[in-house]
Amino acid sequence: MRVRADSTPPASIAADVLAVPIYKEDRELSGDLAELDAASGGAISRAIEWGEFNIVEHYTALIDGGDLAADRVLLVNGVRRGRGAWRARRMASTATRRLQGRGASRLAFWLRDGEDADAYVAAAVGARQGTYRPHTIYGRVRDTEAMLRSVEELVFVGDSVPAGDDLERGVIMAEGVEFGRTLANRASNDLYPEKMADVARELEADGCTVEVLDVEQMQALGMGALLGVGQGATHEPRLIAIKLPGWETASPERRLAIVGKGVCFDSGGISIKPADKMEEMKHDKSGAAAVIAAARTVARLNPDAPLMAVAPMVENMPGGNAQRPGDVVKAMNGKTIEVTNTDAEGRLILADALHWAEQQGATHLVDIATLTGAAMVAFGDLISCYFARPREWGAEVARAADATGEWVWEMPLATEYRPAYDSAHADIVNSGSRDASLIKSAVFIADFVTKPWVHLDIAGAAYLSADKATNPKGAVGTGVTTLAQLALDFARGS
Repeated sequence: MRVRADSTPPASIAADVLAVPIYKEDRELSGDLAELDAASGGAISRAIEWGEFNIVEHYTALIDGGDLAADRVLLVNGVRRGRGAWRARRMASTATRRLQGRGASRLAFWLRDGEDADAYVAAAVGARQGTYRPHTIYGRVRDTEAMLRSVEELVFVGDSVPAGDDLERGVIMAEGVEFGRTLANRASNDLYPEKMADVARELEADGCTVEVLDVEQMQALGMGALLGVGQGATHEPRLIAIKLPGWETASPERRLAIVGKGVCFDSGGISIKPADKMEEMKHDKSGAAAVIAAARTVARLNPDAPLMAVAPMVENMPGGNAQRPGDVVKAMNGKTIEVTNTDAEGRLILADALHWAEQQGATHLVDIATLTGAAMVAFGDLISCYFARPREWGAEVARAADATGEWVWEMPLATEYRPAYDSAHADIVNSGSRDASLIKSAVFIADFVTKPWVHLDIAGAAYLSADKATNPKGAVGTGVTTLAQLALDFARGS
């Protein structure tokens, strides 16, 4: 999708469709919206009065443009969570998704209200998200040429549209999100640990250094926690590390590692999951997809950023050699872990990957994972939760999320729950009681990290189980822009 700015007033912009946000406070059209309505010959007010659009009931309404230069006007529900990147991103994705299959090639978007550059960058990301079609990964015979039509050009209009560099940043961020969500959406028989390593090696074309550890190399390093998860699968585990050029030249006092959970398929292992919706467990690699996509994005925006992406890749399968409840494994940091639930596998692979990242010189860490069903229950599909030590480092991650239109919420890292993981046979068990299980999952990981660290649980927000106005069913690309923006901010602070 091409993205550009145009100083032409909204009423005069020539486009197939002009998207116009309508907010809760617009019950009486006033100001610039009233001026646009007058220029249209009252088309907007008539649609609202007739009931074609109501902010309580409708996401969008596509109406005739009346006397405007644009052929049609798309009224878009201005979501209620304040101004800024989050609102802009969701409105843009809603708009382009509404136009899928229509004859709209050029979309003019008027954000109104003097939004800042971050909002426009987020809107560019959102617009690309709205055109995403997961079924094109493998193709569908029934899709006609008309069905596959999408917006090809996005034109921002208004007084506060930023310079071209900001819009180009939005385009690259949007490409990163699409790359990451496609990785997460790919089927488990198509994208398994060895194949994900092949994907990562493609980043060498962007100037990155890619290292892939196989089973023997991980055994030599003592990664018993990671290897134990994957020992029942036909496809062997891999540990992928992607280093940007800036990693090697950075000060040893300031290097950022982003670590993503990469379970290409999670059956639960011997502690097998229920059959219902188990096909969604191909998305358990969403964390790994996010860090690989973020690394590619940052490499294209600022290759001098001191960034390393680490993706521990496994399949959690109930094979004849699978890990059993009651097994004891030794992690890379020397701690022994009693495995009481083989479906609590994500924290095991993160334990070794985070420690390895520290050994590589990481001074600050963020892990991202579809870790717990409790996160989905607590926060649904809009919000990701995070835990931080120290909290100041978590605040930097939250600022990056806010700037790119992702919604995160801090949870307490209550280490007082640590005794719930006590074991009679090892240093720690991998699964505690159900009460406070969301918090306890982070407390477990904290046992294996010594540097400033944030744990981001995207279990609810990583993928959708049904189509929504903003995105189709499947992976959403959650975390890619947050991690990329964090790395860019981190580089500026070096």
